[in-house]
Amino acid sequence: MKTKTVASSIVAAIVSCACLFMFVPTATAAEGVTVTSTKSFPSYTQVRKDLTTEATATSVEDNADWGGIENLDVPQTESQAEKDAAAAKKAAEEEAEKQAEVEAQATQEQANAASRNESRSSVTYSDASGSVSAGAGASIDRAYSLIGQSMDCTALVSQALAARGINFHGWPEEYVNVPGGHVVTDGSLQPGDILIYANTGGWNGGAHYDHVALYVGNGQAVHGGWNGYSVALASAMTEKLTIVVRIP
Repeated sequence: MKTKTVASSIVAAIVSCACLFMFVPTATAAEGVTVTSTKSFPSYTQVRKDLTTEATATSVEDNADWGGIENLDVPQTESQAEKDAAAAKKAAEEEAEKQAEVEAQATQEQANAASRNESRSSVTYSDASGSVSAGAGASIDRAYSLIGQSMDCTALVSQALAARGINFHGWPEEYVNVPGGHVVTDGSLQPGDILIYANTGGWNGGAHYDHVALYVGNGQAVHGGWNGYSVALASAMTEKLTIVVRIP
C-alpha cells in the first residue's frame, strides 16, 4: 500500500514538472515579451482599368486589308441648298403629275365629246311625208343636233324653239303659253309638238308637271335631262303624256 502511494507521488511530480515547462512561455509573455504569430498568403495584384479613358490602338498589321473608300458607311448630311433643291424638284414632279392628270382628263373629255358627236351624226331626222312645217322641221333638226349633250328638258325645248325664231323658257307646265302655240285636245301628235308630262317622278318646283320634250314622230321624242342628264332620243311616253302644244 505504501509502495503504491510512493509511486503515485512520483507520477504526480512528473506531471507537475511537465505542466510547468508547458506554461512557461505564457508566463514569460505576460512579463513583457511580445509573441507574434504570422501566416503567409500568396501575393495578388489586381490591375484596375480606367473606364473613362477610351482604349486606342495605333498598331496595324502590315498585311491588314481595310477595303476601299467605297466600303465605308459614312452618314450623309445635306446642306440647306441641297434640301431646297430636293424640295423644288419634288414640287416640280407633283406639278407635272397634276398637269398630266389634267391633260389626261381633257383627252378623255375630248374622246367623250367625239363619241357624242358620232352618236349624233348617226341619228338624223327626215320628213318622208313632207307634212312637217318648216318651223317644226327646224326645231326637230336642232333637237337632233343636241343629242348626247348635257342639259335639262326645258333647255332642250327652248333651244328647239329658238331654231324656229321663238324665244321662250320656263317651267314644263309654262310651255302651254308658248307664243303662237295652242293645246291639242284630240289626242293626235305631229312632229314638232311640245309634250308636257306630269308625275313622271321628277321635280322642278312647279305644280306637279315635271317634264317637257319635243315630239319627232314615229312614237319618239327628244328628251333633255335623260339618262345622266343628257339629251336622248327615246319613247314619247304617251301613257304619261298630259298636255300637247302645237305650233303651226
